[in-house]
Amino acid sequence: KRKLSKQQHSRIAENQAAISSKADQSGLLRGLVISHYGKEVEIAILDNADVMDEQLTTRCHFRAKLPTIVCGDKVLWRPPSSAETTGIVEALLERETLLERPRPYQDPKPVAANIDKIFIVIAPQPEVISTLVDRYLIAAENADIEVALLVNKTDLLNDPANHSVTKEIDQLMALYAQLDYAVYYFNVFDLETHTVDIAHTTDKKYDLRAALNGQTSIFVGQSGVGKSSIINALLGDDFAKIGNISSANEKGRHTTTTSQLYSIKNSEGKSIGKLIDSPGIREFGLWHLTPDNIVYGMREFREYALNCKFRDCEHLKSAGCAIKAAFDNNDIQPSRMSSYLHILNSLDD
Repeated sequence: KRKLSKQQHSRIAENQAAISSKADQSGLLRGLVISHYGKEVEIAILDNADVMDEQLTTRCHFRAKLPTIVCGDKVLWRPPSSAETTGIVEALLERETLLERPRPYQDPKPVAANIDKIFIVIAPQPEVISTLVDRYLIAAENADIEVALLVNKTDLLNDPANHSVTKEIDQLMALYAQLDYAVYYFNVFDLETHTVDIAHTTDKKYDLRAALNGQTSIFVGQSGVGKSSIINALLGDDFAKIGNISSANEKGRHTTTTSQLYSIKNSEGKSIGKLIDSPGIREFGLWHLTPDNIVYGMREFREYALNCKFRDCEHLKSAGCAIKAAFDNNDIQPSRMSSYLHILNSLDD
């Protein structure tokens, strides 16, 4: 967990490469990290085609010099001997993608690895924090990971008492849809079909499993939005612990304390994809990104920035700034500009 120098990072990477190249001769197995428990991880065996054996999982320690290992990582590990109960993770295999959560005064903390798609889960309760949604979108864009939005608890949207909340969410989702983000609606009480509604109407239903098919996805979002409840509905069993919304502040209670990977199956019981449930959070800093990264992570800003007069434009301040001109012409929504300014200020803080 300590900060390492570039030389130390390079030396560790060389050692990992050497271990990986001799895996077959040293009796190491390929594995997938399905959960993390402090100083131990749960490993599922992977075959050469990266197919996970859900029945064969092992608790493992990991070498101290390894990088931080997270859910979704592929590793090389040594099975326990007859006198031991846990195996040992010897090497971390190359990651295709990595979702990180920044930490003040430290290197970013990896959240999950080898993800194909991020689902940002929101709900009428707890109240949607649009800046948090934008932070996730920016992080996903910069990590080059596909991202979509999933509105849970749609039964609350149909309640007349929640008219103002419903209007706010529909307007926000319409904005993201205009930016070409897929937006899904889901209700865990629809247990028979587990469908998502991509247009918030009754005539366009899609199997949520189809959206998860053939990939490794992760659910992220605030505490209390129902990520674990959705997973329970998909798995057909109470695998994920569920908590109630805090009646004191309606912000939600943490129910998932560590990321966990689940196998999603079709009606025939065949695994069709993997899904990671992550702990709910109320803050997601972007301190590891530059102002240019923030612009890149906001799709409409990125497009307009290409037309700025100067290549090193100090957006909103420099003459000929195309982002400022677009905002003045009402081509950029005020909520997105507010998020942009808020996030820029947080980088300074």
